[in-house]
Amino acid sequence: MLPSIPMKRIVSINPSALGVGGSALGLNTVLLSVDSIFSIKSYASPDDVASVFGYESPEHKFAEGYFAGFIGSTKKPEELYISRYNQKPIAAKLIGASLKNIGLESIKTIFNGELEIVVDGELKTANIDLSKATSFSDAANILGTALGVKCEFNFHLQSLIFYSGKEAMDSSIGFGSGEVATYLGLTKAVGAVVDNHTGAEGVSELMFRVTNYTLNFSTITYSPDAFSLEHRQAMALWNSKQDSRFWFVAYEMEPNALLENNPDSFGGWIKENNIEGTTIIYGDLEHAALACGFAASINFDEFNGNTTMEFRRQGGVSASVTDEPTANALESNGYTYYGAYATAKDRFTFFSNTCVSGQFSWVNTYLNQIYMHSQLQLAGINLLMAAKSVPYNDTGKAMHRAAYKDPIDQMINFGGIQNGVELDELEKTLINQQAGFDAAMQLYLDGWCLVLGTATSEIRRKRAALPSMLWYTDGGSVHRINLSSINIQ
Repeated sequence: MLPSIPMKRIVSINPSALGVGGSALGLNTVLLSVDSIFSIKSYASPDDVASVFGYESPEHKFAEGYFAGFIGSTKKPEELYISRYNQKPIAAKLIGASLKNIGLESIKTIFNGELEIVVDGELKTANIDLSKATSFSDAANILGTALGVKCEFNFHLQSLIFYSGKEAMDSSIGFGSGEVATYLGLTKAVGAVVDNHTGAEGVSELMFRVTNYTLNFSTITYSPDAFSLEHRQAMALWNSKQDSRFWFVAYEMEPNALLENNPDSFGGWIKENNIEGTTIIYGDLEHAALACGFAASINFDEFNGNTTMEFRRQGGVSASVTDEPTANALESNGYTYYGAYATAKDRFTFFSNTCVSGQFSWVNTYLNQIYMHSQLQLAGINLLMAAKSVPYNDTGKAMHRAAYKDPIDQMINFGGIQNGVELDELEKTLINQQAGFDAAMQLYLDGWCLVLGTATSEIRRKRAALPSMLWYTDGGSVHRINLSSINIQ
């Protein structure tokens, strides 16, 4: 994505909880890795990930679980972003296009060909002779020696990679030029990539870079080596300040989580610091992959497709919890877990206690609001772009209402908005006071209530947003069944 001004400057949707054109947001995942060759890259399948990281890598293992989705889903994840997390300065690099369709004998035809690359501000130039290369790795050594820089052949990418001579924030490299640069895949035109994101990053710098590349994701998690406890805390703090826009999926199997009501656990820290939008899974990478795949598998166009993460499962994923005391301790500390449950003859494994920190409480409610508010924002900007003007009167209010109706109807069809939900008296009082009329009754009848206020002279003068508020009820989802069985004799 090219550098852009955030759309929320023009259309802002402010999510909260009480107790037309354009593309819909994909609830895709950004996986943070310390081992990514690329600064950030999009992947469409596990094999796509393996082509960069290898089949034995944690990133490929994550991708296998992620793209599988969950049993019973009507769609599967379509995109995964993997971003490098620079926890220390690294060298800039030029990553060449794939040479997998070019044989060694073709490479050996290059002799007395000019190659130029600017490295750390210095022009490196050489006449290249690969006629005696015995392999692609040998060719990389010849190229590196000729230019006076490090060069290697990456077997996963089947590409040449040139490195800057220093690991620092000001490390830099450019695209190749000269007679042989195109043939060796070193120009931008043939698909080479320059990576000059070399400085050590805190979480804020990392996510600024990620969100400048794409906003088409909802979920953030990490490969096993990328995050210590301090990193998890830093990401949770950053995410808590993003207006419930992203979902941070943390995972761990720390002993502190197994002591009931333990303030020293990560879950205890989340509660103490009033963190929004984080789910902590007691488990490992495969459990995080399933959780992230669950989000990306939600089909918002499916009739009654609203799906709780509770009870969701995937073949081949082992339970992280197999006894009740452990489950009780984890729930007291706010952890989600993949549990094994048994009846008299059957055993089932699935997610339990699928909570998210903060006001939205449950994962599916949180993910639904991310999607719905993205759709409402899209509807708002489509209105402003399509209409020649939107006046501050009843006509303008009707235009707002018509614009918001499509995403609201989509959520009703999906089951993310439900009518007939009985509110308690305090909820009714608060809603009616804010609305200025019996909005609670409309919520009960329709599942939603949109109030568009009257613009003051100051609002009109500044051409600011019309006062507006949307209430909705999602109906929740039953996570427990307790039936009293009474024998009448």
